[in-house]
Amino acid sequence: MSQSEPYRYPVYVLREALGSKPLLLFAASAAEIDEWAGVPQRRRLSGEETVGWQREESPTRLRELAKFFSDERNVVQNPLLCALQDKDAVSFEPIDGMENFGELVIHPTVRTDLSLLEALELVCSRLEARVPSLQSQPIDSDRRRVVRERAIAQTGLDFDLAAGAALGTAMEMEDMLPFPYDESDTEDVASAVLTEETQLIDFYQELRIRIDILKEIPLEDRPSELVGFTVDAMSSYLRPIVLVDGQHRLHGAVLAAQETMNSPQGRQALIEAIDQGTDPDVAEREALVSYARKLPVSLLFDANPAEHVFQFVVVNQKATPMGKALLGTIVSTSLSKDELEPVATRLRRASIPLDDSQAVSYMTRAQDSPFKGLVQTGMGGDDRHHLQWSVLKSLTSIFRGLTGGRIFGEGNDYAQLWQERHLASSRLVDQGETPEEKYDIWRAPDGPWRDLFVRFFTLIRDRFGDPSDPEASNAWGNSNKNLYNKISLTILTADYFQYLCESKEVLHSVDDVDRTVADWLEGVSDQYFARDWRMDLKKDQRRVRETWAKVWVQYRKNPARLPRVENFTPPR
Repeated sequence: MSQSEPYRYPVYVLREALGSKPLLLFAASAAEIDEWAGVPQRRRLSGEETVGWQREESPTRLRELAKFFSDERNVVQNPLLCALQDKDAVSFEPIDGMENFGELVIHPTVRTDLSLLEALELVCSRLEARVPSLQSQPIDSDRRRVVRERAIAQTGLDFDLAAGAALGTAMEMEDMLPFPYDESDTEDVASAVLTEETQLIDFYQELRIRIDILKEIPLEDRPSELVGFTVDAMSSYLRPIVLVDGQHRLHGAVLAAQETMNSPQGRQALIEAIDQGTDPDVAEREALVSYARKLPVSLLFDANPAEHVFQFVVVNQKATPMGKALLGTIVSTSLSKDELEPVATRLRRASIPLDDSQAVSYMTRAQDSPFKGLVQTGMGGDDRHHLQWSVLKSLTSIFRGLTGGRIFGEGNDYAQLWQERHLASSRLVDQGETPEEKYDIWRAPDGPWRDLFVRFFTLIRDRFGDPSDPEASNAWGNSNKNLYNKISLTILTADYFQYLCESKEVLHSVDDVDRTVADWLEGVSDQYFARDWRMDLKKDQRRVRETWAKVWVQYRKNPARLPRVENFTPPR
């Protein structure tokens, strides 16, 4: 529950260097922090990802921390890391003559009676302020139809489904969207805006769609939760301060306080307060605040989302590393393109790689990518059969960095050889003058390599894979099968670059990928990966890798007949 009066805390202001942003150091009850600090989580809501950067909470870790905090002798020295989210709601009032000491004033910004529609509209406004171009994006009609059908199934309300299907009518679009609608622009947002902003746009789409649906429902019937989106989840984007690091410590401390309050002694004290005339809600809040321990807080006095993400990455890479998949997902998709570039430069200077994460994140989301939706992202709900983030990262590195194109069991790096012999001649990089400049053009996160990568693996999928049957031996999307795994995809990539080197091929366009792949695979059976290889060994071990590579290269160079199935199992 939130209070109406502002929160006030004595603080010390620290500047680590003359050019550093100020850090405000103070302590506050965990229960109060939970009221004014938002924790935007990177999670799936109805199958769609939000744009927060905190991991989903672990119930086990919360219970362990609650138990830890229940012993008053235990302390945690490292502070919660926070930053401004609404700079107009937070102020610092220095003490006269002591500029480093003063009072922090935090005004509550989330009403306790906020409706879901109001919360969604406020979050939309925040995102539009960050990325004005969001307002010019048409709503995806297919996405809206799916959410609408789920909403009807969830609420049981019989509001007019036909209205949602008539998305192309001018009258409805004028009511729904803040911009003129042109039927010639009805292409999927994900394919229209293939930038690092894709995830922000997707999240914005989900918000806008739910706003439109809620407006169609009579006021008295509007739910407080709609297809996975709740007021509580949205309020994290609206609170005056955002928690950058420490959500488990915060909520573990709150859980410990709740357990104390719900103990026999705590309930008795609560009853006595109510008997003395205190409002029950007020009594419960005051009890929770009093039982909750005070936690140290370091508040970065900066409301820039790019700065928040930078601090998050530094903490999680320099201090307590998180999985590269989730870190890459969060960093590459929590900011717009304009917001990302300044922080990207700082991250590179801090020896924290970002470009690879951008490249992989793009491949997992771009509409035309054959890997879209088929890669583990480090969040709850990942399909264990999908390709690991690190595998896709290594594949993109072969194309993007032109390194690592080695056929298992051989020493030559064919991607590097192709770079040394042929990259400089490619018209794709002719804006550069020196080999170094041409290489930099090629390997930029959105450089020429990206379209060629997408086209190459699309051709591989269409030629050898089965995208419809996840249990087929050549299933595309199931890493347990023959084709869609680290070993086979790496062999195919390295061998393609071997062919380019042997044939002295220079790639000038995406069309050259089609031509050279056709020549490279001339005579090769589409059923190469479609048979059950009847192998019970783990694929990612040296003898399996080298056996599969040898079988493929020999067959590709002389595809008179498919290799025998037993050839894929290495001799013991």
